[in-house]
Amino acid sequence: AVVSTQSTGMVLKLEPVSISYKEFQSGRRDFTDEISAAFGKSGLGLVVVKDLPDFQKERYAALRAVHRFAGLPESTKEKYADPISNYSFGWSHGKERMRSGVPDTAKGSYYASPLSDVTTTDTTLKEDFPEIYRDNIWPKTDLPELEPTFKAMTKIQLGVGYMVCELFDGYLSKKTGGGHEPGSLLAKLKRATSYKGRLLHYFPVHPDASKSEDGLCGWHLDHGGITILTCPLYLDLSGQEIPAPSDCGLHIKHPSDGSVVKVELPPDCLLVQLGESLQYLSGGHLRATAHCVKSSVRPDLTRETLALFMDWRPEENMKLPEYSLPYSDVVHTPFLPDGVPELDGRIKDAKEYRDFATNTFRAYYKET
Repeated sequence: AVVSTQSTGMVLKLEPVSISYKEFQSGRRDFTDEISAAFGKSGLGLVVVKDLPDFQKERYAALRAVHRFAGLPESTKEKYADPISNYSFGWSHGKERMRSGVPDTAKGSYYASPLSDVTTTDTTLKEDFPEIYRDNIWPKTDLPELEPTFKAMTKIQLGVGYMVCELFDGYLSKKTGGGHEPGSLLAKLKRATSYKGRLLHYFPVHPDASKSEDGLCGWHLDHGGITILTCPLYLDLSGQEIPAPSDCGLHIKHPSDGSVVKVELPPDCLLVQLGESLQYLSGGHLRATAHCVKSSVRPDLTRETLALFMDWRPEENMKLPEYSLPYSDVVHTPFLPDGVPELDGRIKDAKEYRDFATNTFRAYYKET
């Protein structure tokens, strides 16, 4: 994996922090230095997990499935859109607003829970919190392979997510001198049933489209616990795989100086990013960072990837731990890009996680 830092015209190539899945499986549990470097105040808010069992069959199948779905007629795709959930289940294209109210039309997303097709049978919860409690929507007749390939790949991502959360527990316990209860974050995470997988298809970019650093997916922070990302798959207009273009990909706002950092992920690795709610529940000792996806100037390719968002029970108490940093430090995001809603405004009145999640969905999807 390579990190390129772009600042005043200079490009620096760095190795991002990585953790070996094989070492974890063989018994190593203390990755304190790696977690501190990746998720401390000067970290990029991400870690690369390497030495995984081969998962390329599952990765290719899921990413090619979303590519095929995005190529279906618009009327077919809209059958699987769900405005009741603010488009957070099923298909979503052009509904999300990422930069000062500008609709994000560069990508299409297919959302589903990786744990269960029915999150709850409580109709009141479904009506009051549709962004969280709606049922999965699958194109069983129009593209039946989307469902099984999504579920196979997200099962692998789930295992990696649990591993990294276990390492967070160990790090926080050590950093707080035992103030953090060992295993408590992982236990909270495993009690949740509201995880969300997001298959992403980035459409070919029109030659007149924005070439800004956030031209494909505007600057934002993930609001959940942790996000697990696959390496993107790039395809030409005939559906053939092509090498990743040098001018696009995931970019991070460096928390130390605000420089833009490009992150490249090998196909045999997974990338784990921190979300805002885990930053909050860790009392600010673990940090999330703003990120975006930069567009390529080429109009003859598409980009496919799969993100898994792991979070908390909707009723989880959003309470700072006793070992927390001051509130103002916990909710502060250095060099927050213009148009990105501040954490304070979405979390200060949120007593439970579902309140915070709903506030966040509405902040990003609000009409202007």
